[in-house]
This record gives sequence, C-alpha cells and structure tokens, in this order.
Amino acid sequence: MLAALAMTALVAQAQSVSPNRYGSPPPPTSGSAYERQQQAAADARRSQDEATRRAEQDRIGVAIDANRQRLEDDRARTERQRAAAPNPADSERLRLDYEQRRQAAEREREELERQRAASESRPAPPQP
Repeated sequence: MLAALAMTALVAQAQSVSPNRYGSPPPPTSGSAYERQQQAAADARRSQDEATRRAEQDRIGVAIDANRQRLEDDRARTERQRAAAPNPADSERLRLDYEQRRQAAEREREELERQRAASESRPAPPQP
C-alpha cells in the first residue's frame, strides 16, 4: 500500500511538471535593474539623437531642392516675360529684377549648405 501511494505521488509530480514549451528562458543579464534601466534610457536617447540628426539633414536637403526648383521656375518665367516685353528697357528691368532674386536665392542656398555642414560635423553620441 505504501509503495502504491509513493508510486501515485511520483506519477502525479511528473505530470504536474511540464517542460517549458516556449523555449529556454533568456540568460540572466549582469547588473542590477537600475543599470539595465539606465542603459535602456541611454540607448533611447542615442536613438532619438540619431533620428533628430537625420530629420534635420532631410529638412535641409528638401529646403535646398525647393530653393533650386523655385529659382529654375523663376528663371523660366522671367525669360517668358522678357520675350513678351514691349521694349528693351522693360526686358532689362525684368532681367535685373531676376538677377536680384537669383542672388538672394544663392545666399539662402549657401546658408542652408552651412547648416547642413554644421549638422554633419556634429559628433554622434558615443556608443557604449
């Protein structure tokens, strides 16, 4: 009777302990929960800084392209207006006006290029 009771207990215990069906547990990480939290926060900051830098460079690139396209559209419009001008004095005035706008656009492009260079030259946050 005692043997049967022991055998029943052994079978019940074997049935109650099932293998881990989800795979092995992750290996324990070294360090305290505080250190892991600090590392996660540092990783998040680094990722955010990289995303901010990429977004800034993209914004500057889009602004440079828009400036270039605006200048090209202005040049084509000015050429059409000059061709339709009633006299050479009006044509010359249109050319001078365009030249002023072109110089302003060139200054804006140079400023954007400086911003882009400054953004690219900023050091990336250190990797652990």
